[in-house]
Amino acid sequence: VAKRPATTENAMYESTRNIWGYQVPLDLLSTDTREYLSALPADRPSVQWIWREMDRIWDEMLLRPEARHDRRILFEQYYSHPVWTLNGIFTATDPESMAHRVAIAAYVATLSPAHVVDYGGGFGSLSRVLADRLPGSRVEILEPFASALGRAAVATYFNIVFSSKFGELCDVMIAQDVLEHVEQPIDLAIKMAQAVKPGGYLIFANCFWPVIKCHLPTTFYLRHCFPFVMRGLGLEFVGTIDGAAHAQVYRRQASLDLKACHVRARSAKVFGPALNFAYGAAGFLRRSLRNGAGNK
Repeated sequence: VAKRPATTENAMYESTRNIWGYQVPLDLLSTDTREYLSALPADRPSVQWIWREMDRIWDEMLLRPEARHDRRILFEQYYSHPVWTLNGIFTATDPESMAHRVAIAAYVATLSPAHVVDYGGGFGSLSRVLADRLPGSRVEILEPFASALGRAAVATYFNIVFSSKFGELCDVMIAQDVLEHVEQPIDLAIKMAQAVKPGGYLIFANCFWPVIKCHLPTTFYLRHCFPFVMRGLGLEFVGTIDGAAHAQVYRRQASLDLKACHVRARSAKVFGPALNFAYGAAGFLRRSLRNGAGNK
């Protein structure tokens, strides 16, 4: 892909710090962020360590009176915290995380889109892979909490742009690890579908599981019935992506049925928790039978 001229990554800024193999331009960081990053382990930790750290910051935010009484303030403070810089650096250096992004980008490339939107892709890890795969396409990062570091990560790419709200209709909309973080996931999914051209594609890589505390329990009813709700909206379920099995692909039909979608969402809130329990019980039974057979 054609890129803006730059010498070396280090030469672009007066000072950088190597964190787990990722060059972080210290010039762009606030004092608080520099101090936070200076306390990180020297070696890249496990993903479980990252999750515990994110939970620690979530709990810390909940202790603040203004955040405890106003969810909007909680989200603004939490998603603006340096822990998300940490998360972005980890994602960019973690082989499994990057393998998922490479798999998604490879699939998107087969669709030959002219315009791709990466919703919530603020650090640009996925968008950079997309831009390399699709040098003639426009890759738009729609990020409500864009950071200077995220912008710097994609600064050399001519075909990556940032935006803070939906604009012209796109060919492909990607939401990776987004819907489990919002209180009204179906409403946001509808807005995403409305921002895609008829015949275009949406890719939802959801995690409706209590992996970390900012995965909101009010979204977990969608764990096994998200496709059921989306088909009611008027999205055709195409399948999942090889190498990123949690990424579900949908094709938008000519019209969207918001009423049917909301009816299905209300139904899912009733039977979704029971379905979660049934799947969990079935999985436990399978594991027990497998372990029992192995002990004979």
